[in-house]
Amino acid sequence: MSYTSYDHDRLEAAEKLKIERTIYFQSEKSDIAELTALPLAELIRQKEESAAAEENIYSSLREQATAWEEQAGKTLSLEKAIEYARTPAVQHTSNKWQERDHDRREISNAVYRMNYYVYENTRYDREKKESVPYSYSLTWNVYTNGPERNRQMKIAGQDRKVFADRAAMEKYLAGRQKAYANLFTEVSPQIPKQYAECFKVNGVLLPGYTIEGEERGKPEQAPAEQRTTTESKDEQFAILLDSRSRFETGEAGGYWLSMPATKEQLQEALAGIGLTADKPQDLFIRGFSDTEEKPLALPYDMVCSANIDELNFLAARLENLDASGVAALNAAAQRKQGFENVGQIIDFTYNEDFFVHIPEVRTPAELGNYYLNKSGMVQMPDEWKAGVDLAAFGQNAAEKEKGSFTDYGYILESGDDWVKHYEGREVPEEYRIMSSAQAPQIDPAKVDMDISAVQTAEQINVQTKEPQPVIPIILTSENPAGKLKEITDRLEQGITELFNSERFKEYLQVMSKFHNYSFNNTLLIAMQKPDASHIVGFSAWKNTFKRNVMKGQKGIKILAPSPYTVKKEIEKIDPLTQKPVIGKDGKPVTEEKEITIPAFKVVSVFDVSQTEGKELPNIAVDTLTGNVELYEDFFKALKETSPVPIAFEKIEGGAHGYYHLEDKRIAIDEGMSELQTIKTAIHEIAHAKLHDIDLTSPMDGQNRVDRRTREVEAESVAYTVCQHYGLDTSDYSFGYVAGWSSGRELAELKSSLETIRSAAAEIINSIDGKLAEIQKAQDKEQAPKEQTAEPDRDTYSIYQLKRDEATQDLRFEPYDRLIATGHEVDRANYDLVYTAPLTEDMTLNTIWEKFNIDHPKDFKGHSLSVSDIVVLHQNGGDTAHYVDSIGYQQVPEFLKKHTPLIPDEHLTGEKIRTPRGSFSLTDMTAEQMKEAGYGLHHTSDDGKYHIMGNGTRAFAIAAEPPEKTNPLKHIEDTVEQNDNNFDGIINNTPQTPTVGELEQKVKAGEPISLVDLANAMKAEKAQGKEKSKTPARREEKPSIREQLKKAKETAAPKKAAKQKNHDLEV
Repeated sequence: MSYTSYDHDRLEAAEKLKIERTIYFQSEKSDIAELTALPLAELIRQKEESAAAEENIYSSLREQATAWEEQAGKTLSLEKAIEYARTPAVQHTSNKWQERDHDRREISNAVYRMNYYVYENTRYDREKKESVPYSYSLTWNVYTNGPERNRQMKIAGQDRKVFADRAAMEKYLAGRQKAYANLFTEVSPQIPKQYAECFKVNGVLLPGYTIEGEERGKPEQAPAEQRTTTESKDEQFAILLDSRSRFETGEAGGYWLSMPATKEQLQEALAGIGLTADKPQDLFIRGFSDTEEKPLALPYDMVCSANIDELNFLAARLENLDASGVAALNAAAQRKQGFENVGQIIDFTYNEDFFVHIPEVRTPAELGNYYLNKSGMVQMPDEWKAGVDLAAFGQNAAEKEKGSFTDYGYILESGDDWVKHYEGREVPEEYRIMSSAQAPQIDPAKVDMDISAVQTAEQINVQTKEPQPVIPIILTSENPAGKLKEITDRLEQGITELFNSERFKEYLQVMSKFHNYSFNNTLLIAMQKPDASHIVGFSAWKNTFKRNVMKGQKGIKILAPSPYTVKKEIEKIDPLTQKPVIGKDGKPVTEEKEITIPAFKVVSVFDVSQTEGKELPNIAVDTLTGNVELYEDFFKALKETSPVPIAFEKIEGGAHGYYHLEDKRIAIDEGMSELQTIKTAIHEIAHAKLHDIDLTSPMDGQNRVDRRTREVEAESVAYTVCQHYGLDTSDYSFGYVAGWSSGRELAELKSSLETIRSAAAEIINSIDGKLAEIQKAQDKEQAPKEQTAEPDRDTYSIYQLKRDEATQDLRFEPYDRLIATGHEVDRANYDLVYTAPLTEDMTLNTIWEKFNIDHPKDFKGHSLSVSDIVVLHQNGGDTAHYVDSIGYQQVPEFLKKHTPLIPDEHLTGEKIRTPRGSFSLTDMTAEQMKEAGYGLHHTSDDGKYHIMGNGTRAFAIAAEPPEKTNPLKHIEDTVEQNDNNFDGIINNTPQTPTVGELEQKVKAGEPISLVDLANAMKAEKAQGKEKSKTPARREEKPSIREQLKKAKETAAPKKAAKQKNHDLEV
């Protein structure tokens, strides 16, 4: 023979027939001399004849292969029938509770299985010298009880639900058992249609089972837990929708919605579970099932925590995957690193080539066999192959190429780039079906234009929401130390309970209002009353603010400083050398000194919503100081806050921005909305502040947190800062925090939460400071030329504040805060910037939309914003409307002729002497003096007074006092260094300025704290002060409390999200 042959023939009954022959020419064994003597044309003819004969043999083999297929099909059917016959009967407890392994209890029958497990969270009690429980974690689940455990469907359940005491846990568990007791009344109850596949083997229902015969999709005929569902011939998977309030009362039910779905199908589903269009917030997903044709191994909890629009988009994208693509998706989902969110699963449908998937390989030995004998990648004699350890070979290959073995085959990355098409972006409009389930929006055209605030239905719902009752922390100890220990234990429990999507969001919302409070107190407020806005003690409400805590209200427990002093002998330090003083005996000289020991106690405070009495304005702990309409100034403040430069560039792949670790810069995608740009900048600033590393140094020594932690921290900081400034945060979702927090130590979780709190506070404080500097430094701009409105027809006119120093504290101020700080809406402060005809279909809201979304080309002002005025000229009359933080506020005073104040009418009777003369003191502000035509002449030597003149006369006014340093700063430093399980409390006990200082702040338009005001008034009363240090004449000016009485509550509007890349922090 002139060749050597190798065969790879193989027959696997009922599965695979393989005839594969390969021949190789061997010159040393062959003699083609006779053939080489033939002419070339003859050789070619003979070769063609031989190849044709080969083709005939090949055709004959293919015919026989077809016959094999028919026979193999019969073998396969017999094999599957044998599998069916050998399937053992399901093991169950005959509807009785029994103990199982690992302290689990279970009840089951032939169709259903329910189990639960209780874990005691303990801590060591040094007094009792034993571990004692401080909380209880309950895990319970209800599954189908089919013969194959990996094909069971989860019907309901919760993981690690924490209770403070065992009685509460047992009561809740009894409710769950009662809710599902109807499943355990028969040994073999009928199987709901949605669970039927769990009880089939190879498509045939196992003996002894029956399936409910009701028609699909008729809710009125569906018994509890039947799969009430929509029909969909294109179903990729289905989700079980339910009403949270009904589910938590133990009522069984639910509606299976096939995905993808239409808006009409979703509406039908909502009606099927008793929800109306105006109450979608009670909706939640509590189940997920796939189809027999396209089984999906998606993370159950991830699907249940996703939003419906996103799942609808995912289902639409899955239609593009064939069977092999679905198998690859399942394998990718089961990798150790897996998918972090539904957005990444959606992006998989665009990136199938990112992975290489070998479906028939599930073990290292199978991988070794595949590479050695099937792939054609290894060429060696068969006798050599026989000596290869396939498992070791496969394991080594998997480690080198970083592949993963899953139940759906072996998968590894191909080396192609992963392109982000969706993750971090909004769901395309055509796949959004939840919008029709929202409450109908109020038509602005149907609202009286003279109302004080034109709102959307969503805003009305927010404002009319009843205050949440306090969930009190019950302390049983009789002594302060015991109470402190109890509340410390509850704090640890609170951290473990924090990490589900809504609880985490509530905590961040509380932190946005109390960002200068310690982590412990912020968490305590979030645990007890997450909607709190201003908290004060019982006596302060009664004595200072003339408000009484309503009967039956529970106090909010927080930690307050309770330092004490002790006398101690310490070494005397020489003030010059800073070394111990040595006595004549050669020993250090000692002296007795009082040492302050930082300590804390538990106190009760109450939110303003728990009180009644004299009206108070909505002075939040942190009043909104920014508005997205002030975009240029706000973004400039962000750039100055950022530790690295910020620049715009075109970013491919869907990311909104990134932080470049090597170049130390932040890049933001071009062309985004102003709101999205601000959100992205805050997110990347958080990365730059928290997660920067030195790429030239070894990574081991830099203590860098993992990528998921970095994203949770940056996203949480961005959400908190945006919440603080009233920017739209509706697109933020924290469904992934439960998975992120799972398995992490308490200290690690607390560290991340404190990192988020301190970073958010640092950014907020920096932005506030930068905004103040920017506004003070803005140069005067030439006022736009005033246009004249036509008086003969209906018109609207837009007025905007003059761009000069006199109006810088009035810009973008909500109406109630403007009035509370002693200002008024004065025509003299405004320029007329635009006038146009008022048509019949125009309203105040349409004017706002026009000048924010699509303003006229001839409009030269800035977008219509808070503090602007719209004057409607209708039927010969005028009405003025102030653009407020929500809607409009009618301001008739704007149309009145303004007369500046006269300094002589506001004299206090006091004379201020400076080297340049003696000047009468007036209680007017600097702004009021400037309005009356006076400018700064000079300042007194002690800096307490400004002398202002008009070229003829001069008067003195009080200057703002400098800020005091906080004397308790060292206490926080000491506590943090000692790590006494408390965060610094300094921010909960701010410095106590005087009433006069607070009044000056209000005049300057700065926010103040109710706590500061209460403490200042209490201090003055204790010192016997009946008047402030300003003379009697000055008391004729309305007091700060009288100014506060005039204020009204404020709110803020909303709008969109962000995204990332590989080695870049995004």
